[in-house]
Amino acid sequence: MDGLEEAAELKLRDVYKSYQDRTRVSEVLQMEILRGAREGEDPCTLLLKATRAISLMTGSDTFADQMDRLLRGVYGEALGYQAPLEMEIQDVESRLGRIRKAAKTTENDQLQEAMELAIRSHEQRLKRLKDMLEESGKTPEANT
Repeated sequence: MDGLEEAAELKLRDVYKSYQDRTRVSEVLQMEILRGAREGEDPCTLLLKATRAISLMTGSDTFADQMDRLLRGVYGEALGYQAPLEMEIQDVESRLGRIRKAAKTTENDQLQEAMELAIRSHEQRLKRLKDMLEESGKTPEANT
């Protein structure tokens, strides 16, 4: 077997392994969706898992990424559904923690200023999201 044939075989193995990995994760997500539906898990969370499974099966993350942004924006921030707001809060808190950690280690003044601005921005967004989450729980038509 020459180098070109060997490279082609390695590429084929990589493609097949990637396919197997995506299929395995998709099957796990499908089981989580069924279990979540039986246990009354939030429909927004189930929908995000379903779109992630579809994206894994098709080999494209675009669909799941678009759905994630839409659910967080429309159902979370615009309509006040709790699950998408909680997901967004977790992401903002995670980013804020990483920025704070990085800000402690940098010695570059310009970078330090940029990180401090990012911290303030994240803190404001976090407060707004938490206020929205609190308000969503007070309304009679609150979606839990």
